[in-house]
Amino acid sequence: MINFRYHLISLIAVFAALAVGVVLGAGPLQMRLNTALESSKDSDGGATASQLAAAKAMASTEAKGLEQIESQFLPGTLTDVAVATVALPGADESDVQRVRAALEKAGAKLVGAVALTDQWDSTSMSTYRQTLATPLESHTNADIPADTTADGVVGYAIAQVLTTTGSETDLVRDIITDDSTPILEISEDPKGGAQALVLVGARSVQTAQADSHAKDTSARALDAWVGTAKAIAAVAPRSVLVGDASQDSSMVAQLRALDTPISTVDSPASTLAALNAALAVAQAGDSPLALGVGVGAANALPSLK
Repeated sequence: MINFRYHLISLIAVFAALAVGVVLGAGPLQMRLNTALESSKDSDGGATASQLAAAKAMASTEAKGLEQIESQFLPGTLTDVAVATVALPGADESDVQRVRAALEKAGAKLVGAVALTDQWDSTSMSTYRQTLATPLESHTNADIPADTTADGVVGYAIAQVLTTTGSETDLVRDIITDDSTPILEISEDPKGGAQALVLVGARSVQTAQADSHAKDTSARALDAWVGTAKAIAAVAPRSVLVGDASQDSSMVAQLRALDTPISTVDSPASTLAALNAALAVAQAGDSPLALGVGVGAANALPSLK
């Protein structure tokens, strides 16, 4: 008679095979498909309609495989862990919702949904952030390192508003949500109850820059990403940043190259990213994870336990 252990090993083998398909397909395929569809609007050349349809069908099939992995490995991994999602400038709402769905499937308690504005990382607003840093630092609860940049102080302020309560936090909230030039916009207030934050960025450098130009701001500031990532990792170590790492100049690729101490997930438009985001929160440890198929990724998936 075939025993339970045999069945378990066979099941793991099936999902491992699906994971191999993920590495070669779902993440990068979905990203390439999005790029192809966008570029086809401006060109008569490139892939034919039938080729795009075939690629879309393959991506859909592999996404279903990932959903099976989600159903098998996510439930119970984040039971009652309070998580807030943070949409970064240029983030696609469907990507944020996909991540939230994966977190819910893992059992997380979604306590908030907020967004960072262009004031957070636009280079043209760097002087504004430097001006804010002094009053923010005087009202933060965290023990901020002496070498923390102005952008890092802003990051600590963001983390404080989402993870703590109190009169000082109320003052910090008022500063960074000011109606005239807000850094943080709150859709669903976590009321300081988040234990982990999942930040979701734009699908590509081009998407982020297009969004920036549309709002008459300039390029994105790497210092803002690094400073905020360090601050959030210090305040809420289980936090994860999901974003583009398709090329060396992509923000997540640069964070990885700088050994920024926060877990990162690439290919935000993919089902793989949503799965990895939830698993990264669940498996957070002393060393940050770098998951996905982009530049600097250490593994396509974390260990499936």
